[in-house]
Amino acid sequence: MANWKNKVVVVTGGSDGLGRSIAMAFSADGAKSILLARDETRLRTVAEAAVGQGLDVDWIVCDVSSDTSVAQAVDEIIRRYGRIDVWVNNVGRSSRIKFAQCGVEEYQASIDINFYSAVRCTLAVLDHVTATSGQIVNIGSLAAKTGWQNVASYAVGKHALAAFSHQMRIEGPSNVNCLFVCMGPIKRADASVRYADQVDGLDESAKKPGAGVKLKGICPDLMAAKIVRGCRGRKKEIVLPFYTRFLFAILQLSPSFGDFLLRRSSKK
Repeated sequence: MANWKNKVVVVTGGSDGLGRSIAMAFSADGAKSILLARDETRLRTVAEAAVGQGLDVDWIVCDVSSDTSVAQAVDEIIRRYGRIDVWVNNVGRSSRIKFAQCGVEEYQASIDINFYSAVRCTLAVLDHVTATSGQIVNIGSLAAKTGWQNVASYAVGKHALAAFSHQMRIEGPSNVNCLFVCMGPIKRADASVRYADQVDGLDESAKKPGAGVKLKGICPDLMAAKIVRGCRGRKKEIVLPFYTRFLFAILQLSPSFGDFLLRRSSKK
């Protein structure tokens, strides 16, 4: 617990799913976790439940698509607690659409939520995490490393986030660690119906988590624990499942063979 005692961790999209698990994991390890999201009722409910379990959790309403909202949230955190040690850019959204039907509007929407939200928050908080020699955590996806059927706009948004994370490692403040997290689909209660309104005319696999990618869903609490350990060790990247790294390496060495393996996997 001493690792994070008296440290302040902020998680965007912290009222549900992986974001909630990340916040709870940091608090269980001694940190003050602050949840950011748009839904005040849900934020309050989640935070009160966490406090009831003995965890140190607070919340602030914030819309990460708004410069003003993000700036106000950062100012409020500093006013309350005086520091920010870890900022987790967890907000993101997947979608289902065929490549031939994916227009500029779909790409723009994905880039806005999966990329610009993280950039906006990172720039707003960078001076504060520099002051604490802190960390930025960007939650990506395996889609940040490769393409896949029916997720063109999502993959493009996450690829942009991967590039931003790498650029920050190369020329960001030397005392600030940037951790990029790439994982397969997270287990969700609504997994079977989440994309029901987007899959007309698409393959049956589009309805499934990860658009049918042949991977088991990852428990959000397990993923959160790995992220906390990654921050403890100031890692640069987490890829889960680990073996997917080999596919990504093949794609770099031989795009044609890598694409063949992807297509073969999708037909299993």
